Amino acid sequence: MSTVQSNWEELPVAGYPDVDGVPTDVFPLPAEVPVDIPNVPGRHRAEHVESEPPAWTGQYLPYSVGEPGRAATEVVSVPDPENWHRRDSVVDGFAVRPEGGPPLAELRAASLRGLSHRAYGRTRQDEYAYQLTPDGRYLVLCVADGLSSGSWSHYAAEVAARTGVTLLVNALAHTEPAELGWDRLVREVAGHIVAFARKRLPGGSEMEVSEVAEWMSTTAVYAVVGLADEVADVHVGSVGDSSAWVLAEHGWIPMADVKNADADVHSSAVGALPLVPAQPVVRRHAQVAPGEVLVLMSDGVGDPLHNGTGEVGRFLAQSWRNPPDDLAFAAQVGFHKRSYDDDRTVVAVWPLPR
Repeated sequence: MSTVQSNWEELPVAGYPDVDGVPTDVFPLPAEVPVDIPNVPGRHRAEHVESEPPAWTGQYLPYSVGEPGRAATEVVSVPDPENWHRRDSVVDGFAVRPEGGPPLAELRAASLRGLSHRAYGRTRQDEYAYQLTPDGRYLVLCVADGLSSGSWSHYAAEVAARTGVTLLVNALAHTEPAELGWDRLVREVAGHIVAFARKRLPGGSEMEVSEVAEWMSTTAVYAVVGLADEVADVHVGSVGDSSAWVLAEHGWIPMADVKNADADVHSSAVGALPLVPAQPVVRRHAQVAPGEVLVLMSDGVGDPLHNGTGEVGRFLAQSWRNPPDDLAFAAQVGFHKRSYDDDRTVVAVWPLPR
């Protein structure tokens, strides 16, 4: 498989300046540092200098839910040699505040390479995106999960997330969320994935959509969060098994059917772009009040969460009742649990009281 060519120019290397005429690679010891030397006749032993306790606190321990499994401690993480540019983990955390206004919500997001991809040296294939509309009325979100069956699926996830969010932001300039054309959005995103493939894949210009899908496919879940009122109106559309949930006072509320909820045998087969679903995209609507959380996630978290009533559901519910520190959020998304080694991606939004 060919690699993506870089257009980056080589940057000049700056020289190291002198300081007061002294080269900066010369580091003389300060004159007044007491040196503790052994007691030797005729020599004075420097008095012991009491050191102050360190001015820092804290410790990091990975999260585990139930049995973490051997992979949690035995996997040696190695990079993907064909995707050095792609980050292993991505984290965001901030207050959503329209220009000149007070904070209306808190957002946390994290996308982490799973243990399986770490072990086999394959890149993270999940992606997320978010954008505030220019008028500050809506926050648009996406979580996309590239299928591991395609070696370029991380590109499909990038296109679905970033291009899909941009298309929704543009549509909201003249369309109310309840009137959005989700089927049109899905077709447009699929078209952008195919256009990317035909331009960038070896022999891509001659590929049919089904051939593109063998190289790069992705699920996607989109959400439009209304920020005008204290209780946020949320509209969701999705393709595949990336999911949207509301974490309310009494637990997890799915905004779509739970994957494999009533199946005796679990299936990993999913619908994925650029293949457009035969059935219309189902619109989902919910209201999320202060004290509740909207959570979009890839199946790396959705599968162990299942219907939200088990130990993973209790762990995440307790952890996300309030917005955690962004790095703590990423560590919680990356919890260890035996048999679950897929990429993990979550975007969560906490509406704030007005």
